[in-house]
Amino acid sequence: MEELNSFTEKLTEWQERLLLKGIHKLDKQDLQELKKLQNLATEYDMSFLGSLIEDLHVEGNRYLQEVKADAESLTQQYLYVVQYVNMMKKPLTRSS
Repeated sequence: MEELNSFTEKLTEWQERLLLKGIHKLDKQDLQELKKLQNLATEYDMSFLGSLIEDLHVEGNRYLQEVKADAESLTQQYLYVVQYVNMMKKPLTRSS
């Protein structure tokens, strides 16, 4: 469980760092870190999160290859990952 919390914290730190510097300033180092996080998600058998991260990685590569033309798709994929991670952090509530 501690490893999962550590992974979630690493992913959150990556998200916050990118948000602070600006999504439009995404670079190859950001994508390398994201790939490592995707591998960790796969290792922890979190396939849906892994696929969200992979989609973000693909959009990030596309964004860099297209000379940072339009960040709309990149931003959308980024927000999907952020929303999923935020849901992971919320405690589950039981219905009575």
